[in-house]
Amino acid sequence: MDNVLYQTHIGTWAILALAVIVSLFYRSFYLKIFFRILAVLMLTSGIGLAISLSFPLVFVMKLIIAVLCIGLVEMLLKREKPIKSYVLLGSTFISFLLLCLIGFGVIRF
Repeated sequence: MDNVLYQTHIGTWAILALAVIVSLFYRSFYLKIFFRILAVLMLTSGIGLAISLSFPLVFVMKLIIAVLCIGLVEMLLKREKPIKSYVLLGSTFISFLLLCLIGFGVIRF
């Protein structure tokens, strides 16, 4: 069961990153819906992994940062002008980079 959750989580992250990049340049209602479905699937599989491993501190921190990152991407996609807010774009990139570093085990608690 852990392997299924892990593979779902990793695959969803990869597709979610591509969906965000495409959504930044091509505005579509269906891409936003696709992003939200992937975000829910990613959060569900991540919470399932955390439950199966008895909530280690790394997963709790990663969950908090992931929710923050999803919120930042939602704010970025709501903008009328795609890439005019460099602070929002930069903070989204930094939170995504931090998530990747925690996920690949470079940063440990």
